[in-house]
Amino acid sequence: MLLAAALVFELSRESLTGAHYRYREYVNGLPTDNYTTRTEFLGVPRVPRRGFDDAVLPSEELRGTPRNPEELRIVAGRVIRREIVSDHPLEPYAHDYDAVTGVLLRRTPLFFHAKPARVFDPNPVVTLNDPALQDRNDSASAVPAAAYKDVTLDDAALHGPHVTLVDRQPRSITPPEGPLVFDREQDGFEDVNAYFHIDRSQRHLQALGYTGARAVVPYAIEVDAHAASGADNSFFVPSTTEAGKGVLYFGEGGTDDAEDADLLVHEYAHAIHEWIAPGTFGGPFSGEARALGEGLGDYWAFSAHADARRASGRDPYCFADWDARCWQDAPSENCGYAAGSDCLRRLDSTKTMADYDTSETSGVEHRNGAIWASALREIHERVGRTVADTIVIESLFGTPPRPTFAVMAERLLQADRLLYRGAHAGAICSAMFTRGIVTRCDTTPRGERSLFQSTAYGVAIPENSSTGVTSAIVIDDPRAIEELSVRVDIDHPSRGDLFVELTAPDGTKVLLHQLSSSRTPDIHTTFPLDAFAGRSAAGTWTLFVADRRPRDAGTLQSWGLEIRFAGDGPVTERPRSAQSQVIPVVAHVFGQDGAYISDVRIANPSDAPRTATLIFTRSGEDTFAVQRLVLEAGQTVALDDVVERTFHTFGSGTLEIQGDVIAMSRMAGQQVPPARDTTALRETSLLVAAYPDPATRVNFGLAETGGGRGIVRVNGRDVPVTPFGHVQFPAGHELLEVSVVEGDARVAAYVSQIGADAMYIAAESSRQPGCAPAITSQLSGQPEWRSDLWIASPNLDVANIGASPGGDVNVTIAGAYEDVLARLFHRTVTIAELCVIATPRSFVSTRIVHGATTQAVPMAPFPAADAQHFLFVENSAAYRTNIGFSGAGGLASVTIYDAAGAVVERFSLFTDLSGGVVQREVRSPVTNGRAVVQFALGTGRAYASVIDRRTGDATFFPAQ
Repeated sequence: MLLAAALVFELSRESLTGAHYRYREYVNGLPTDNYTTRTEFLGVPRVPRRGFDDAVLPSEELRGTPRNPEELRIVAGRVIRREIVSDHPLEPYAHDYDAVTGVLLRRTPLFFHAKPARVFDPNPVVTLNDPALQDRNDSASAVPAAAYKDVTLDDAALHGPHVTLVDRQPRSITPPEGPLVFDREQDGFEDVNAYFHIDRSQRHLQALGYTGARAVVPYAIEVDAHAASGADNSFFVPSTTEAGKGVLYFGEGGTDDAEDADLLVHEYAHAIHEWIAPGTFGGPFSGEARALGEGLGDYWAFSAHADARRASGRDPYCFADWDARCWQDAPSENCGYAAGSDCLRRLDSTKTMADYDTSETSGVEHRNGAIWASALREIHERVGRTVADTIVIESLFGTPPRPTFAVMAERLLQADRLLYRGAHAGAICSAMFTRGIVTRCDTTPRGERSLFQSTAYGVAIPENSSTGVTSAIVIDDPRAIEELSVRVDIDHPSRGDLFVELTAPDGTKVLLHQLSSSRTPDIHTTFPLDAFAGRSAAGTWTLFVADRRPRDAGTLQSWGLEIRFAGDGPVTERPRSAQSQVIPVVAHVFGQDGAYISDVRIANPSDAPRTATLIFTRSGEDTFAVQRLVLEAGQTVALDDVVERTFHTFGSGTLEIQGDVIAMSRMAGQQVPPARDTTALRETSLLVAAYPDPATRVNFGLAETGGGRGIVRVNGRDVPVTPFGHVQFPAGHELLEVSVVEGDARVAAYVSQIGADAMYIAAESSRQPGCAPAITSQLSGQPEWRSDLWIASPNLDVANIGASPGGDVNVTIAGAYEDVLARLFHRTVTIAELCVIATPRSFVSTRIVHGATTQAVPMAPFPAADAQHFLFVENSAAYRTNIGFSGAGGLASVTIYDAAGAVVERFSLFTDLSGGVVQREVRSPVTNGRAVVQFALGTGRAYASVIDRRTGDATFFPAQ
């Protein structure tokens, strides 16, 4: 009989990387049980064929072939008649009969039974947050009933579409059938637990989009939960006959390995990378490829169970914390752990590639894998589980043989570029650079983008409400969108409670964040959206945020639209402007003392819209990134974590801000203002010195601010600088003199002093007398708040130090004067204006100390301007702000503006003719505000002090 085959379109699906169309095979007009999928990927349609040579377009009469309760099929050359019958209304079966003889050939259930089962999720230590639990020879009584979780499984026989339990190795234990509720002492418990967690890991892969033609581990993997002859070991064994497949084995020495979900998911990760890239992550145990595979397994387990650990209060970075608790077992239990063991491994390892072990010793692949696992864990915590897991899995496709850590770092970046247009490159690079996996990471975008930020800041989100909050951005630019991303910053204890949606001017709605079970806090991310390419940006864009669950409340801190317009191509030449200011250093780096992240505020105090151009130049590189910032009249824009969030990169460098705007930066609790004093060839040199505290360390920094090149001499050391380049190196506590000895460079300089707290101290060229507010407050003989003064000079000259009100003293320069108001002026509880007149070749500065925190307070020359501006003004749950000035006979009005430029508070400050310091707290609620101090009488040196309510750390901001 001649069979005529055709493919008839049946259904369509969309997945992570393209559109997939399924076609069913018809033979002589009858449907078969064969179908195939056509994938449109990157615009290239393909039609895979399965089991036949010719596929033709369906004829019109075959399109829409009706589906009836009775239908005919061809199976193995036989014409089959199918009927749908029901023994019970909710339990339909398909009966297939031979269409010629009428014989019933098969009965197929078309329903699933949910069978009750009992598991650990992920293990008793986590669920109960009780590290005192012990295995106690696999005893049921060792674990309270509350440690178990009741679940349902679709397959009572533990043979499902993703997992099948088998018995391949001793101990010989047949997987159970029937009831699936066991305690841990019964052998069936490990089978059920293994089935549940591996099946759930596969379902997570599917939720990421790896389904159909993109399915990962698309077979029912065999699992032996009672293997390894009772040893305390588990492993994945690849198939020698079917590429990409394999079998999982879990040992029973000590705590049964299949009782700890971390081990189950870790081993399943080996099956994942083996399916994607067969044989790639093997080789010698000390090889990087082997370490990458083990690190991936630890990360995959962390990703699966981090939320559960945080929810119970358990250490989220402890891997396999139940498996390790067998050291009180009898020797016959073969426990492989020493007494006191807690975690098999940790996910917060501080190891770098300098710690990589090349010896072929036991466990070396796991020790080296901790470097990779910790890097992936950091990325996960920065970008969230879904994004991190998707990037990690996608990076495995096409991996070359025996990859190195550096190769896989580049593959992560490539996957991020393909999936998210590189929106998370900064997080990836930071994690890799910190651990020495890469030495540089070129992620700086070269195209010009425009940022439009909402004027709404710190908006409370109603709890457990569908009403939520809305915030709008109006864009006047009618040009077409080439690329669009949405920046969202929300503080909330549980991001899974949040629903976030964007509405475009034409009414199109895009879901940015859906409700989930995630207990991870906050949303601070950028969502790239391809749907708006080619559309006009003009109109009102609205963000809607709702908190739809009780208990936890949150705040919409800020949001904005980042747009590349059609015609805004790559910027090949650095923009130039007559109005320019340079912040000498901004950063997104992780040092030995923690994170150094720069937050920037930019304000437009005028009554008309203005545009600022931001240019970031990374340290040691000539590349730059450009961001165009659109500010409404009176608006203040917050650019938190400016290096990563605005420029999508990492590291340190200079930030040039072009345009008639006010700018300020804060890093590690210290103000980093635009450079005030600079020097060039044949100009007065700069001076700077750290506070003389040998317990601290000092870094010296140089920033080129004029676009030139040259040689800078620092105490006899010659340092080359490039246009807008940044250089930093260790220094001592001595006086540093900075001068340009060659070229057309113009430079600013600073020192960063790191102890219990960090201080940024700018170099100065001014030799004028300077003043600063100072404080002393003693309780029980110990200063609660104090000001320290230091004077650095190459000579033992005489300096005049005055405190207003209260007189002055002359001192011989001798370094530091701790608690200067108490020591030199015998004050107890007071704030005063401290002024110093020193010799021209001296550097003078002060700091305020409060507990373990310090803030540098520069000596400002006088007279000061009549109108003085401040940014970072805030009175919220996180920060409070004091505004003040020092000087004699001054009367000033203080105006506080919110981020939109509206006045929220006004008050007056004055000092009498004897001088001194006057300040007052900002009392009205304000987030991301600014202040203007304007003198009606006299003059003064205005300042703001912003205090972190959570830590007590204060940041001093001099007026601009």
